[in-house]
Amino acid sequence: MSAGCTNPAAVNYNPAATSDNGSCITLVKYNGVCYAFEEVDNTEIVDESFTLSYDFENKDWVIFHDYIPDMYFMTRNQLFSLKDGKIYIHNKGLPGVYYNNTPKPFFVDAVFRDQSAMTLESVQWLTEVFNNDQENEFSTLTHITIWNNQQCTGRIALSDIFSQLEYNVRKTQALWSFNDFRDALKQYGTKFLRNIFDNFAVNESAIDMNKPWFDRDLLQDNWFCIRFEFDNLSGKQLILHSADITASKAYR
Repeated sequence: MSAGCTNPAAVNYNPAATSDNGSCITLVKYNGVCYAFEEVDNTEIVDESFTLSYDFENKDWVIFHDYIPDMYFMTRNQLFSLKDGKIYIHNKGLPGVYYNNTPKPFFVDAVFRDQSAMTLESVQWLTEVFNNDQENEFSTLTHITIWNNQQCTGRIALSDIFSQLEYNVRKTQALWSFNDFRDALKQYGTKFLRNIFDNFAVNESAIDMNKPWFDRDLLQDNWFCIRFEFDNLSGKQLILHSADITASKAYR
């Protein structure tokens, strides 16, 4: 019985080895540079994993993700992660596709607040959507969700709403605007946000998207959280340049 590297993908694979001793070395070539990774015993690994993406233009960690790799590591110019024994290069490939072939949505949660109570009237944002470096003029976010302490709109699909308004909305210097929202909670004030570690998701069982319009209240509070979402199903790239709201003083 002999110990050695039993992984056929490793450069020091030993076909005569009958037990793995954790000595396998894997090579990955990227941009003409070859990187060597050596296996270590699991007991030596301290789990300090995080879910952030590195922005090379701003030189900063900027975006949280809902996917969790086994390990992150980076070189001077590139971010990598390990998942199920495979090495993945970040910021490459189809938008929203990570460790399998199922696209995941991109979203940004923006918080708007004021010292006094407000009535939310409209939301505006500026986006660019590209496909093979060609801009898609009439494409933008796919969903929007708005909530405060006691109210939530649920996840609203924007494609149906804008299908009849594309030209009128886009002619204002590419600024999109939306005001078709109200509280859709089944019961006012009930808990509708899941645990913060559960994909930051809204509990859809607390939402009634078919609630009659006359039973839906305007959104009123001194803060609003607005989720801007792009489902990534089109395979296009979206850039969110800015976001803002229009609100009036709430008399309650």
